[in-house]
Amino acid sequence: MARSAGDGALEEFSDRLRNEMAPYAGLVEYGNLRSQFSDWENAAGGRITNIALVYETPGGSTDQINVSFDHTSSHFSVVDDVEVVTPDAAQVLERILPRIHSIPGKRFEALTGEIRRQIDEGVGRAGLFGHINRLTQSDFKGGTITHQELKNAMQFAIRYLREKDGGAP
Repeated sequence: MARSAGDGALEEFSDRLRNEMAPYAGLVEYGNLRSQFSDWENAAGGRITNIALVYETPGGSTDQINVSFDHTSSHFSVVDDVEVVTPDAAQVLERILPRIHSIPGKRFEALTGEIRRQIDEGVGRAGLFGHINRLTQSDFKGGTITHQELKNAMQFAIRYLREKDGGAP
């Protein structure tokens, strides 16, 4: 496929993204964060590249951050709370880096949500702790949890159980 004028901008963005992601890529606490690039044609016949930053939360649920690049206009598009369309790769990175940094927090929210759900449904302590412990051995690398996440989850479960029991030890 012929190179477009925007290919340089995409290449620069890709290089910067890889450098910024490098400390977090593949780590369990970042959900086995990785990037996937795919190309397709838009309705007008122009080329679009989609960059998906993919990660998992405990239990194996997959989430992603998407950026698209229109080779005809040389503009990036990223949807955050709102859609931002810009030719400025730095602006796109400013939008997605905080989302990458928030992955451990999202993972903990998913984990505590699962703990709340199980406790609220009446799962006993042994069943709950067994379930949490099994998350250290998930089939999906990013769906598993680290020992620190396990410790934090157990501490949360104990606090939540105490709250549900009216503060009893």
